[in-house]
Parts: sequence; C-alpha cells; structure tokens
Amino acid sequence: MNGLRRVVLVFASGLLAVLGLAAVPSASAQTSAPPLTYTVQTTGGDLAHAQDGDPLRITVAGLPANATANFVVCPAQLRDSLLKSQLDPVTKKLVWVPDPSFANRVTAYCGNLNDELSGALFQTPRSDRGRSAASQTVVFDTSVPRGASAPKAVAFDPEFTTLAASATIPWPANPAKKQYSFACDETHPCTMMLKLTGKPAGATVPQTVYDSSITFAASAPGLKIQGCGGVGAGTVTASMPERFGRTAVAWNQMLCAPTKAVQPANIVAETEDSGLTSFDKGDSDVVVTGSGGTLAAQSVRARSYVPVALNATVVAAVGWTPTDRSDTGAALLSRLSGGPAFSWDDVANLLSKGGELPDSTGRGGVFADGSALVARNPALAVISGPTSPVQAPDSRAGHFDNTFYGVTGEAGPGSVPLTLSGRLAGLPAWTYGSFRDAQGKPLAGNGKPVGVVGDLNTLNLGDDGVHNVDAKTGRINVRKQVSSATLGTGQECVNGCLNWVVTDLATATEYGWTPAALPDGKGGYVAPTPATLQAAAAHAQPAEDGSLHLTGGAGYPLTFVESVTAPVNPLVDAACAPEKAKQDQLATFLKAATNGGQNSMGPGLVPLTPDLLSAAQDAVAKVGTGTASAACHEQQEAQNPGTGPGGPGDTGGGGPVTGGFGGTGPGTPVAGPGPEAAALAMQAPTQASVQAARNLADGVRIPLFPGAGALAALIPLLALVALVLLPSATGYLTAGKPLPPWVNRLARRVAALWVSVLRIPALRGRA
Repeated sequence: MNGLRRVVLVFASGLLAVLGLAAVPSASAQTSAPPLTYTVQTTGGDLAHAQDGDPLRITVAGLPANATANFVVCPAQLRDSLLKSQLDPVTKKLVWVPDPSFANRVTAYCGNLNDELSGALFQTPRSDRGRSAASQTVVFDTSVPRGASAPKAVAFDPEFTTLAASATIPWPANPAKKQYSFACDETHPCTMMLKLTGKPAGATVPQTVYDSSITFAASAPGLKIQGCGGVGAGTVTASMPERFGRTAVAWNQMLCAPTKAVQPANIVAETEDSGLTSFDKGDSDVVVTGSGGTLAAQSVRARSYVPVALNATVVAAVGWTPTDRSDTGAALLSRLSGGPAFSWDDVANLLSKGGELPDSTGRGGVFADGSALVARNPALAVISGPTSPVQAPDSRAGHFDNTFYGVTGEAGPGSVPLTLSGRLAGLPAWTYGSFRDAQGKPLAGNGKPVGVVGDLNTLNLGDDGVHNVDAKTGRINVRKQVSSATLGTGQECVNGCLNWVVTDLATATEYGWTPAALPDGKGGYVAPTPATLQAAAAHAQPAEDGSLHLTGGAGYPLTFVESVTAPVNPLVDAACAPEKAKQDQLATFLKAATNGGQNSMGPGLVPLTPDLLSAAQDAVAKVGTGTASAACHEQQEAQNPGTGPGGPGDTGGGGPVTGGFGGTGPGTPVAGPGPEAAALAMQAPTQASVQAARNLADGVRIPLFPGAGALAALIPLLALVALVLLPSATGYLTAGKPLPPWVNRLARRVAALWVSVLRIPALRGRA
C-alpha cells in the first residue's frame, strides 16, 4: 500500500509540475502577449507655446474595459542613474548594478512640482482614474504648470543620495549633499507622464505602460506679441481691460508679424475707469470699454465709439461633479461641462446674501438640498460632501474653509458688474442680507436693495466680514483663487466641488470655465454662445454718449458691445503738433479691427453682426476728422476738467459724434445712459481721491488686540460646546458612520461664531 501511495504521489507531483509549466508562459510567450493599445489626444492649446495655467484636456481612448490611468509631471529628459543591489551568482556577494526600471525612475525623478501661478504644489490625481463606461475613454482635465520641483534626495542615485560610502555601498558621490530638482519652463520642456494599466483581449495578466508623448514648454502668463519689431515712434498707446488682451495681441500680429514691422498698438492693461481717464487726459490714444463712457470720471475729449466685438457677463462654474460612471459602476468625477441653469433670483441671492452657512441662509439658500436651483440641475444635486452628504451645500457653494467662500471675480470698476447689476436692479431678491460689524451693529446697506454697482467689491459693503464676492485684483489672482477646484484633486473634491466666478465670456472661455444659462424671457434658459450673443446684438440702440446699448429681447441677456474709443480730433504731441505716424497707425489698427480682425479674435469674443459692422466702419470714418487746435484745447482742458467748455455737464467738447449708430443725429432714437450713470456718478475714483485714500490708510494705527475681553468671555462657552460635540463626533467617526446633520450644523455654527469673535476691529482698518 505504501509503495502504491508513493507511486500516486509521484504521479500527482509530475502532473502538477506539467500543469504549472503550462500555466506560466515562458519568456518568449510573454513577449508575444497582445500589447496594450490606445491613443492619446490633447486639447486646449499649443503645448509648445503654452502659458502657466492654460487649460489642458488629456483624452486616452482605446483602452480595454476596467483599464485605469494616471499622470505625473516629469522632465522631458528623464534621468537614468539609479542603482540596485543584487546577489552575484558566482561570488555570492552583494553587487550594485544599474536599475533599468522605468517605474522606479518615474517615482524617483518626477512629481512634486511647485506651480508658479497657484503658488502651491501642482496637484495630479491622488489615485488611478477608471475608464468611463459611457465614453470608453479616460479623461483628465488639468492645466499646464510652470515652475520647479521641490529639491529632494534620491536614495539610489550616486549624485543625489544621502547615503555615506562604505565597504558595502561604495558608490555614493555626493559629499556636498546636493538635492535633485527639475524645472518646467520655456527652456526646460516637461512631459505629462501617463501611466496606463489594463488587460488586453487575449492577455492573462494586466499590463502597465508609461507614455511620455505629451510634451510642453510653459512660459509665464501674460501678453506676448511675437514676430514684430517692438514699439516704435508711431505705435499707438491702447488702454484696455485684461479680457481684451488676447484679441489686441492677435490684431497686432496680423498687422506687423508678416513684415517684422513695429507693432501698431502698445497694450496697457487698466480697469475701464482708469483707461477712460488715461484716454481723456491724452495718456492713452485709445481705450477699450464695454459700457461706453458710463465709468468715466471725466469726459472732455471728443470721441467716437467704434464697435469691434461682442462679449457678455457670465456667472461661470469651476469644478467637478460625479456625473459619470466607470466600468465597475463606481461614481466618476467629471469636469462640469454643461452650464447650470440659474434663475434671476438664484443669481441675485448668490451675490447678495453672504457666503457663510450655505445650507441655510448663506447664498440665499440656493445651494441647499431641495432648492429650486439644485432641483433644476442634476449635476448639482449629485454633489455631496467629502465626508458626509450633509456637507453637500458647502461643496456646491465652494465654501470649504474660512479663507474663501466660493465666489470670486475681478475687482475694480468694469462693464461686467455694471451689466449684471443693471439687469438685477429692482428685483426683490437683489437685496442685501443681514450683515453686522464686529460690534454687532447692522452695516450700512443691511437689508436694503443693492441697485446698480460698477465694482464687485461694492457688494461686500466695505466690510471684510461680508463674503458676497471675494474679488481679486487681476485675472491671474482670480485664477489662483479657483486653482484647487480647477484641478479637482484635493480632498474637498472627493464627491464633487464647485467654485463660482463672475466674469466675462472671453475670460471664461480662455480658462475653460463653464458659464451658466440664464432666463430667456420665455420660460426657458439661454447659454452664452456666438449665436445667442449675435441675437442679442440685434437690439442695439445708441446711448446718449454715442456708445451702443443692448436693450434686451432675444439672445443672451447679459451681452454687451466691446468698443474701441478713439479721438475725433487728430493725435497731437505735448507741443500740440500733429503726430502723423501715430494717426496712420491708428487708422490701420481700426481698419483691421473692423475688417479682417473680425476673424482673428481671442477666445470667447464674438464677431459683430453685419449691421453692427457697418456702424463700426462709419464710426471709424469719424476718427481724426477734427482739428489739431481742438485737440490741443482738449489736452489742456483735460488736466483741469470742469473749468471750461467741454467739461462734465457740457457737451461742447466731449459729447458724442452725431449721426448713425454712433451718435444722436436727427431721426435716430436715443437711449439714455440708464440707471448706471446715476448710480456711479459719485463713485468714479480720481487721482486725488485715490491719493487721499492712501494717505488715510497710512495714518491708521492698529491698536494692540482690541476685543480681547469679548474673546476671553466666550472661550469657556466655546470650550463647553466642544465638550458636548467631541464625544458624539468621536463615537460616530470611530464606528465609521457619517455625523448626524445636527452635529455638522452645530459645528459649523460654532466655527462661524469663533471667526466672528476673532474679527478684531483693528485688523479691519477701524481705529
């Protein structure tokens, strides 16, 4: 029996060995396994000439079901200096040999890039992203970074190791303790290194491949006119808001790059009110504005408003929602692509009721569960908090901490807030919420109608405790503010996250933000598109100052006309001598803007309709038709406006040119400047008022920690509340259960109370 048992065991062992050989393919069989096939496509711009922060979409198609992907930033030339240890089969001793593992090289030499634009670590996905079951693609929505990686040691690279040489580790060659770092900029190209994992049809095990085909070279953000001869004696000085910069660059290059000539226009980025003042005083030859002269502090210089493009005010969403599903059925975050639909009350409440506690009164409750806005937009309804669905209103509103409350925009007077508030004025919802100062006193404007405002900062009632719109100076700072939601890789975006930007269509398009659709007046909603902007332009009427005012009707309701404001009288120098070279360049620039330039504009701007284009060409014909003596008089008068003919209130010098779309000729219907002019008449800053404000700020002295008594009195109360919260919260979290709604709400209110206590008057500029 024992002999038979041995025979059976030997036979079974042999059978298992044969089966094992059959199950494990040989090296030659493995190399002939089906390859992982795929395609990679990028959209969003020219990666060879990208700028820091440019939006970038990476689409990987053709992967098998259940495939995953991820990416990390690497230098284009990936270093290959790693070593590894292995046992010498002959000497039986440990030896060091080159490590050819590509995965190890990526781990050692990639990532940890500090992005200059955001001022923070460039975030890539925290985990591998699954393939979409619907599109059968893996999509990454990110941006182009620029900067340098954080210096670090590389343990098994002789030149960057911190190991000391020894008998068993003879290769370290870094006595100075150098650290490894790489740069990504114009002269140091980098790659978005893709890691793709999937099991091809016919394969028995998944394969992982690395793809380095996405190469980019990023410059600092800004306007760059390429291929021209720079600024010349005849170059026109053009003031304009930042939103028009890309278009001005395109028009310059269209005119001067083919012959390497000097550029026609030198771009000066200014807010519209400052640009209008620069134009009136002769510091600028032209100015771009979207609201005529409404924002002007003075109007001495005779001008012709030349329509050149259509733009629009938008409320743009930035962020991610779990609207997709992977092959496994798990929720998959996607960049919000279709614009949410907002009612006028939604917009009014968003911008007037404060950003704290969006689950109750904050933002007028528009982001609370079950609100009309959330019910109308499934992409908002599916968003929940990063750790609990109770946090969903915070995630929809973008309120994740007490440094930013989710809504931002560009600070300074401009056509964007002017157009928006002009449409909201008079609505019952366009009323300030209940706001109090640090002493508990109601703020001026508390509970009152908002009216028409020309600056988003006005919505905060001059108090840093009001967070209707946390506006930032310049578009770069606005982009920094929403950089986390743009990438969507932070912990707060686990189950969806959004920020909101009050901006213009050109800016939103350039940065990849998603504009909301607004009421069309017929029970539906209309998004800002070229067609809807041109439909709105059919209702253009001349305003009293000669600019064009869109009176409503069909199309997107917040459309406005971008105009180049040009002088009727000739350009003259300081000695009042005509500047013929400049005048010729101005004529060339305006002719291009109203002809071929209509097909060469920056992202988001829309060409004029045929009627507006005809009116624009008529307005161009009036430029420079006056006299040098009149220009000289304007130049002198503008330095001291209001003391003679042509000053504010006198149409003798600075009034509109009559006739056609651009003026108030006989038989032409006149649309007055509307409520905007009256609302802003006393708000336009002047050089003197700005200096006075600076002097006042310099004279403020901050006392040492006033309000400490109130803080001391409240600390025991806050501590008692914390003792109530902590046991309950700890018990739920230990059990792996979400906190009950009452705990979350009470915690947020305690945090808000703590912040209000710490809002010290001295830190808010109060004596």
